Amino acid sequence: MSDLWKKYKKYMAAVGISIIVLLALTAFYVRYDYQQYCEEAVPILEYHGIGSADGWMEELFVSKETFETHLQYLHDNGYKMVSVKKMAEMFANGESTEKTIVMTFDDGYLDNYTNVLPLLKKYNATATFFVVHSKIGHYRYMTHDQIQSLIDNGMEIGSHTINHQILTDIDPQYLSWEVATSRYFLKKDYNGYVVRSLSYPNGMYNSKILAAVKEYGYYWAVTGNAGTVSKKTMEQKPLELGRIYIDDSNINTFKERLRYSYWVGYLKERGINIHFFKSL
Repeated sequence: MSDLWKKYKKYMAAVGISIIVLLALTAFYVRYDYQQYCEEAVPILEYHGIGSADGWMEELFVSKETFETHLQYLHDNGYKMVSVKKMAEMFANGESTEKTIVMTFDDGYLDNYTNVLPLLKKYNATATFFVVHSKIGHYRYMTHDQIQSLIDNGMEIGSHTINHQILTDIDPQYLSWEVATSRYFLKKDYNGYVVRSLSYPNGMYNSKILAAVKEYGYYWAVTGNAGTVSKKTMEQKPLELGRIYIDDSNINTFKERLRYSYWVGYLKERGINIHFFKSL
Protein backbone atom coordinates (compact mmCIF):
# COMPACT_ATOMS: atom_id res chain seq x y z
CA MET A 1 0.00 0.00 0.00
CA SER A 2 2.88 2.33 0.77
CA ASP A 3 4.47 1.78 -2.68
CA LEU A 4 1.10 2.30 -4.34
CA TRP A 5 0.63 5.59 -2.48
CA LYS A 6 4.09 6.76 -3.53
CA LYS A 7 3.31 5.94 -7.17
CA TYR A 8 0.02 7.80 -6.86
CA LYS A 9 1.74 10.90 -5.47
CA LYS A 10 4.34 10.82 -8.25
CA TYR A 11 1.58 10.47 -10.81
CA MET A 12 -0.39 13.41 -9.36
CA ALA A 13 2.79 15.50 -9.20
CA ALA A 14 3.43 14.76 -12.87
CA VAL A 15 -0.16 15.67 -13.72
CA GLY A 16 0.17 18.89 -11.74
CA ILE A 17 3.37 19.84 -13.53
CA SER A 18 1.78 19.04 -16.89
CA ILE A 19 -1.19 21.27 -16.09
CA ILE A 20 1.09 24.12 -15.00
CA VAL A 21 3.14 23.80 -18.19
CA LEU A 22 -0.03 23.67 -20.31
CA LEU A 23 -1.43 26.76 -18.59
CA ALA A 24 1.85 28.60 -19.03
CA LEU A 25 1.99 27.73 -22.73
CA THR A 26 -1.65 28.75 -23.16
CA ALA A 27 -1.03 32.06 -21.39
CA PHE A 28 2.04 32.67 -23.56
CA TYR A 29 0.10 31.91 -26.74
CA VAL A 30 -2.86 34.11 -25.74
CA ARG A 31 -0.52 36.97 -24.87
CA TYR A 32 1.34 36.61 -28.18
CA ASP A 33 -1.92 36.27 -30.13
CA TYR A 34 -3.38 39.31 -28.38
CA GLN A 35 -0.29 41.41 -29.11
CA GLN A 36 -0.43 40.42 -32.77
CA TYR A 37 -4.10 41.40 -32.88
CA CYS A 38 -3.43 44.79 -31.26
CA GLU A 39 -0.80 45.63 -33.87
CA GLU A 40 -3.56 45.69 -36.49
CA ALA A 41 -6.71 46.55 -34.54
CA VAL A 42 -8.10 50.09 -34.56
CA PRO A 43 -10.25 51.50 -31.74
CA ILE A 44 -13.00 53.93 -32.71
CA LEU A 45 -13.65 56.61 -30.09
CA GLU A 46 -17.18 57.93 -29.67
CA TYR A 47 -17.49 61.56 -28.60
CA HIS A 48 -20.43 63.94 -28.76
CA GLY A 49 -20.03 67.48 -27.45
CA ILE A 50 -16.71 69.01 -26.41
CA GLY A 51 -17.18 71.86 -23.97
CA SER A 52 -19.73 72.84 -21.36
CA ALA A 53 -23.07 71.01 -21.28
CA ASP A 54 -24.87 74.22 -20.19
CA GLY A 55 -27.97 72.38 -19.08
CA TRP A 56 -27.93 69.68 -21.73
CA MET A 57 -27.21 66.01 -20.98
CA GLU A 58 -23.95 66.02 -19.01
CA GLU A 59 -22.98 62.51 -20.10
CA LEU A 60 -22.78 63.67 -23.73
CA PHE A 61 -20.13 66.29 -23.06
CA VAL A 62 -16.41 66.16 -22.45
CA SER A 63 -14.69 69.32 -21.31
CA LYS A 64 -12.32 70.99 -23.74
CA GLU A 65 -9.46 70.52 -21.25
CA THR A 66 -10.15 66.79 -20.83
CA PHE A 67 -10.44 66.31 -24.58
CA GLU A 68 -7.06 67.91 -25.11
CA THR A 69 -5.48 65.57 -22.56
CA HIS A 70 -6.83 62.67 -24.66
CA LEU A 71 -5.35 64.13 -27.83
CA GLN A 72 -2.06 64.91 -26.09
CA TYR A 73 -1.78 61.34 -24.79
CA LEU A 74 -2.50 59.82 -28.21
CA HIS A 75 -0.12 62.22 -29.96
CA ASP A 76 2.71 61.67 -27.48
CA ASN A 77 2.32 57.89 -27.73
CA GLY A 78 2.58 57.83 -31.50
CA TYR A 79 -1.04 57.23 -32.47
CA LYS A 80 -2.33 58.29 -35.87
CA MET A 81 -5.77 59.88 -35.37
CA VAL A 82 -7.91 59.43 -38.47
CA SER A 83 -11.45 59.29 -39.83
CA VAL A 84 -13.52 56.17 -40.54
CA LYS A 85 -12.93 56.68 -44.26
CA LYS A 86 -9.16 56.95 -43.82
CA MET A 87 -9.08 53.81 -41.67
CA ALA A 88 -10.98 51.91 -44.36
CA GLU A 89 -8.53 53.12 -47.00
CA MET A 90 -5.58 52.02 -44.88
CA PHE A 91 -6.97 48.50 -44.53
CA ALA A 92 -7.88 48.33 -48.23
CA ASN A 93 -4.42 49.52 -49.33
CA GLY A 94 -2.53 47.17 -47.02
CA GLU A 95 -1.09 50.03 -44.98
CA SER A 96 0.00 49.47 -41.41
CA THR A 97 -2.76 50.27 -38.94
CA GLU A 98 -0.57 49.83 -35.88
CA LYS A 99 -1.26 52.59 -33.37
CA THR A 100 -4.10 53.99 -35.45
CA ILE A 101 -7.20 55.32 -33.77
CA VAL A 102 -10.43 56.71 -35.23
CA MET A 103 -12.04 59.86 -33.84
CA THR A 104 -15.82 60.23 -34.23
CA PHE A 105 -18.29 62.86 -33.05
CA ASP A 106 -22.04 62.33 -33.06
CA ASP A 107 -24.91 64.83 -33.48
CA GLY A 108 -23.17 67.82 -35.05
CA TYR A 109 -22.94 70.15 -32.07
CA LEU A 110 -21.62 73.68 -32.58
CA ASP A 111 -18.64 72.98 -30.32
CA ASN A 112 -17.44 70.40 -32.84
CA TYR A 113 -16.50 73.38 -34.96
CA THR A 114 -15.50 75.92 -32.31
CA ASN A 115 -13.61 73.57 -29.96
CA VAL A 116 -12.87 70.31 -31.77
CA LEU A 117 -11.63 71.47 -35.16
CA PRO A 118 -8.84 73.74 -33.81
CA LEU A 119 -7.59 70.99 -31.49
CA LEU A 120 -7.64 68.36 -34.22
CA LYS A 121 -5.59 70.66 -36.42
CA LYS A 122 -3.19 71.32 -33.54
CA TYR A 123 -2.51 67.60 -33.13
CA ASN A 124 -2.51 66.77 -36.85
CA ALA A 125 -5.64 64.64 -36.51
CA THR A 126 -8.69 64.03 -38.66
CA ALA A 127 -12.10 62.71 -37.63
CA THR A 128 -15.58 61.73 -38.76
CA PHE A 129 -18.48 63.98 -37.78
CA PHE A 130 -21.91 62.35 -37.89
CA VAL A 131 -24.49 65.09 -38.35
CA VAL A 132 -28.24 65.02 -37.81
CA HIS A 133 -29.43 66.75 -40.97
CA SER A 134 -32.57 68.36 -39.53
CA LYS A 135 -30.46 70.00 -36.78
CA ILE A 136 -28.05 71.82 -39.09
CA GLY A 137 -28.14 75.52 -38.26
CA HIS A 138 -30.29 75.08 -35.14
CA TYR A 139 -29.37 76.38 -31.70
CA ARG A 140 -26.10 74.80 -30.51
CA TYR A 141 -25.64 72.86 -33.74
CA MET A 142 -23.22 73.58 -36.56
CA THR A 143 -24.30 75.68 -39.50
CA HIS A 144 -23.98 74.73 -43.16
CA ASP A 145 -20.84 76.82 -43.59
CA GLN A 146 -19.20 75.40 -40.46
CA ILE A 147 -19.74 71.86 -41.72
CA GLN A 148 -18.30 72.93 -45.07
CA SER A 149 -15.25 74.19 -43.19
CA LEU A 150 -14.82 70.74 -41.63
CA ILE A 151 -14.83 69.22 -45.11
CA ASP A 152 -12.38 71.83 -46.37
CA ASN A 153 -10.04 70.90 -43.50
CA GLY A 154 -9.97 67.22 -44.46
CA MET A 155 -12.61 65.93 -42.06
CA GLU A 156 -15.17 63.30 -43.01
CA ILE A 157 -18.89 64.00 -42.75
CA GLY A 158 -21.16 61.06 -42.02
CA SER A 159 -24.89 60.68 -41.55
CA HIS A 160 -26.60 60.42 -38.19
CA THR A 161 -29.95 60.25 -40.05
CA ILE A 162 -32.46 63.03 -40.67
CA ASN A 163 -34.06 63.32 -37.22
CA HIS A 164 -32.05 61.00 -34.95
CA GLN A 165 -34.96 58.57 -34.75
CA ILE A 166 -34.14 55.18 -33.20
CA LEU A 167 -34.18 53.04 -36.33
CA THR A 168 -35.34 49.88 -34.59
CA ASP A 169 -38.40 51.73 -33.23
CA ILE A 170 -39.72 53.55 -36.28
CA ASP A 171 -42.21 52.33 -38.86
CA PRO A 172 -40.14 50.60 -41.59
CA GLN A 173 -41.70 52.84 -44.23
CA TYR A 174 -39.77 55.78 -42.75
CA LEU A 175 -36.42 54.02 -42.78
CA SER A 176 -35.51 55.22 -46.26
CA TRP A 177 -36.31 58.80 -45.24
CA GLU A 178 -34.09 58.69 -42.17
CA VAL A 179 -31.19 56.85 -43.76
CA ALA A 180 -31.21 57.23 -47.55
CA THR A 181 -32.58 60.77 -47.76
CA SER A 182 -29.99 62.06 -45.30
CA ARG A 183 -27.26 60.95 -47.72
CA TYR A 184 -29.07 62.64 -50.59
CA PHE A 185 -29.51 65.93 -48.72
CA LEU A 186 -25.87 66.02 -47.60
CA LYS A 187 -24.73 65.36 -51.16
CA LYS A 188 -27.02 68.13 -52.41
CA ASP A 189 -25.98 70.58 -49.68
CA TYR A 190 -22.24 70.06 -50.07
CA ASN A 191 -21.52 70.15 -53.80
CA GLY A 192 -21.81 66.43 -54.48
CA TYR A 193 -20.06 65.28 -51.32
CA VAL A 194 -20.56 61.51 -51.09
CA VAL A 195 -21.41 60.23 -47.62
CA ARG A 196 -20.23 56.67 -47.00
CA SER A 197 -20.38 56.44 -43.20
CA LEU A 198 -23.39 56.16 -40.90
CA SER A 199 -23.84 56.26 -37.14
CA TYR A 200 -26.92 54.42 -35.91
CA PRO A 201 -28.84 56.67 -33.49
CA ASN A 202 -28.23 55.30 -29.98
CA GLY A 203 -26.24 52.54 -31.70
CA MET A 204 -29.41 50.55 -32.38
CA TYR A 205 -29.86 48.34 -35.46
CA ASN A 206 -31.03 44.88 -36.54
CA SER A 207 -30.69 42.60 -39.56
CA LYS A 208 -33.36 44.45 -41.59
CA ILE A 209 -31.70 47.78 -40.94
CA LEU A 210 -28.31 46.34 -41.94
CA ALA A 211 -29.77 45.18 -45.25
CA ALA A 212 -31.36 48.58 -45.88
CA VAL A 213 -28.23 50.52 -44.98
CA LYS A 214 -26.22 48.44 -47.44
CA GLU A 215 -28.86 48.93 -50.12
CA TYR A 216 -28.85 52.71 -49.56
CA GLY A 217 -25.15 52.91 -50.39
CA TYR A 218 -23.33 53.13 -47.08
CA TYR A 219 -19.93 51.48 -46.91
CA TRP A 220 -19.36 51.66 -43.16
CA ALA A 221 -21.53 52.13 -40.06
CA VAL A 222 -20.68 52.49 -36.38
CA THR A 223 -22.69 50.90 -33.58
CA GLY A 224 -23.09 51.14 -29.83
CA ASN A 225 -21.10 47.94 -29.29
CA ALA A 226 -17.61 48.05 -27.83
CA GLY A 227 -14.58 46.59 -29.54
CA THR A 228 -11.89 47.42 -32.06
CA VAL A 229 -11.85 47.13 -35.85
CA SER A 230 -9.59 44.74 -37.73
CA LYS A 231 -9.18 43.90 -41.40
CA LYS A 232 -11.46 40.92 -40.83
CA THR A 233 -14.12 43.23 -39.38
CA MET A 234 -13.89 45.55 -42.38
CA GLU A 235 -14.24 42.63 -44.76
CA GLN A 236 -17.04 40.79 -42.98
CA LYS A 237 -18.97 43.35 -40.91
CA PRO A 238 -18.25 46.87 -42.20
CA LEU A 239 -21.73 48.01 -41.16
CA GLU A 240 -21.25 46.84 -37.56
CA LEU A 241 -18.11 48.65 -36.45
CA GLY A 242 -17.68 48.80 -32.69
CA ARG A 243 -16.87 51.98 -30.78
CA ILE A 244 -15.82 52.85 -27.27
CA TYR A 245 -17.82 55.60 -25.56
CA ILE A 246 -15.69 58.40 -24.13
CA ASP A 247 -16.94 60.60 -21.31
CA ASP A 248 -15.41 63.36 -19.19
CA SER A 249 -13.14 61.01 -17.24
CA ASN A 250 -9.49 61.49 -16.34
CA ILE A 251 -6.63 60.24 -18.46
CA ASN A 252 -6.25 57.00 -16.47
CA THR A 253 -9.86 56.05 -17.20
CA PHE A 254 -9.30 56.97 -20.84
CA LYS A 255 -6.36 54.54 -20.99
CA GLU A 256 -8.47 51.82 -19.35
CA ARG A 257 -11.19 52.30 -21.95
CA LEU A 258 -8.64 51.88 -24.73
CA ARG A 259 -7.38 48.65 -23.18
CA TYR A 260 -10.97 47.47 -22.70
CA SER A 261 -11.71 48.19 -26.35
CA TYR A 262 -8.75 46.10 -27.53
CA TRP A 263 -9.66 43.16 -25.31
CA VAL A 264 -13.31 43.13 -26.34
CA GLY A 265 -12.35 43.30 -30.00
CA TYR A 266 -9.85 40.47 -29.55
CA LEU A 267 -12.35 38.23 -27.73
CA LYS A 268 -15.03 38.87 -30.35
CA GLU A 269 -12.71 38.01 -33.20
CA ARG A 270 -11.77 34.80 -31.41
CA GLY A 271 -15.44 33.83 -31.16
CA ILE A 272 -16.11 35.00 -27.60
CA ASN A 273 -18.93 37.48 -28.09
CA ILE A 274 -20.45 38.28 -24.71
CA HIS A 275 -23.60 40.36 -25.17
CA PHE A 276 -22.98 42.70 -22.25
CA PHE A 277 -19.81 44.01 -23.89
CA LYS A 278 -21.35 47.37 -24.74
CA SER A 279 -19.74 50.79 -24.88
CA LEU A 280 -19.30 52.18 -21.40
